[in-house]
Amino acid sequence: MSLAFEAGLISAGTVGFLLMLYGFLSGKNQRPRSVLSVKKKRKVGSPGLFDNLLDKVPLIKKSEEKIEIALSVLDMQDANPRAITKTRMVYGFVGLVIAILLRNIMVVPLLVFVFAFIPIVFLNRKLKKRRSLYNDQVQEALQVFVTDYTTTKSVQKTLENVCLKVKRPLRGEFERLVRRLSSGAPANDCFLEFSKRTQNQWIVFFSQVMMMYFRNGGDIVPHLTGIVHTMSTEKLIEEQNNTELAGLKNINFALVLLFPVVFVISVLVSPDTVRIFTETMPGRMIVFFSVAGCLFSLFVGQKIIEN
Repeated sequence: MSLAFEAGLISAGTVGFLLMLYGFLSGKNQRPRSVLSVKKKRKVGSPGLFDNLLDKVPLIKKSEEKIEIALSVLDMQDANPRAITKTRMVYGFVGLVIAILLRNIMVVPLLVFVFAFIPIVFLNRKLKKRRSLYNDQVQEALQVFVTDYTTTKSVQKTLENVCLKVKRPLRGEFERLVRRLSSGAPANDCFLEFSKRTQNQWIVFFSQVMMMYFRNGGDIVPHLTGIVHTMSTEKLIEEQNNTELAGLKNINFALVLLFPVVFVISVLVSPDTVRIFTETMPGRMIVFFSVAGCLFSLFVGQKIIEN
C-alpha cells in the first residue's frame, strides 16, 4: 500500500468522521411519538449467536440498562439499546482502522474508546435537553396541579386538567399516568413508573408526595407548594451556572475537533507530512497525546453535561 494511498484513506476517514459529527449536530432531534398513538408491535426474531454473546458480557448489559432508561426519557420508540451498542462497535471499528493506518499501536485503545463513546455523547446531549425541557414543564404542571386541586379536591380530575394545560412531551407522560390510574392499577406502581420514565428529580418528589397521599391521606398542597418554591430557586441558580459554563463547553468541543482538523489540513496541504506522524517516534507521540487530549476533553464535556 503506497504512502499516498494511505494518506488518502486517513484523510477520507477523518473527513468522514467530521461529516458524521456535523450531521449529528445539525440534524433535528427525532420527534417523540405520542403515548396516545397505537404502538404496532414488531416481529422480533430469535436472537442470533452474536447477540447471545453480548448478553453474557456484564459491562454491556450494564451499559444497555442505562441506554434503555435514556431512550425511555426521550420516548424514542424505534430505537433499542442493542442497536446503539452495535453502532458503538461500528464506531470503535472505525477508530481501529484509523489507528492501523496511522501505524501507531499506542493509540489503538484510545481511538477505539473515543469513537465508541461518540454515540453516547450525543445521546446524553439529547437527554440533557429533554430533562431541561422537563424541568420547565414540571414547574408549570405542579403550579397548575396545586391551583386546580385547591378547587376540585380530586386528584384524578386535577391530573386530567394538567393534561389539557401542559405541553408535550410532559403532557404525554401525564396522559399515560392518568390512563394507568383510570385502569385500576395500584397508585404506587403508577407513580413509580411515572418517575422512572421521566427521570426528573422534581417528578420523583411529586410522586413521593402522591404515593404518601394515596397511602395515608392528608393535605398535599403545602408539600407541593414547597416543591414549586424550591424549583424556582434552583432554576435561577441553574441559569447562572449554564451561562458560566456555556463558554467552557464551547472551548471543550473545539479542543475535541482541533487535532482531526489540523491533521486533515496538514495532509491536504502536504501529503508527505503524514510520514512524520506514522514513521517517527516523536510524531507517534504527538498523535498519542493528541488523542489522549481528545479523550480527556470528551470526559470533561460529559461531566459538564451530567452536572
